[in-house]
Amino acid sequence: MSGEIVSMDAKSQTATVKHGKIDGWMEAMTMEYPVKDQQEFAKLKVGKKIQAKILVQGMDYWIAAASEDK
Repeated sequence: MSGEIVSMDAKSQTATVKHGKIDGWMEAMTMEYPVKDQQEFAKLKVGKKIQAKILVQGMDYWIAAASEDK
């Protein structure tokens, strides 16, 4: 996924990301994503453009392996 962090919620450890189309999964949109790993969550900042993997297990999904998009 390629997108921009538009907001974050430390209490629920989620990041709202405005992202482009994720091939085979969803169209471009702005959506809240859980970030299960605390270290991964700590790397994210509002306004930061990222490249990230979205892991999907059943009905659960979350951001993993996010890095700054340069």
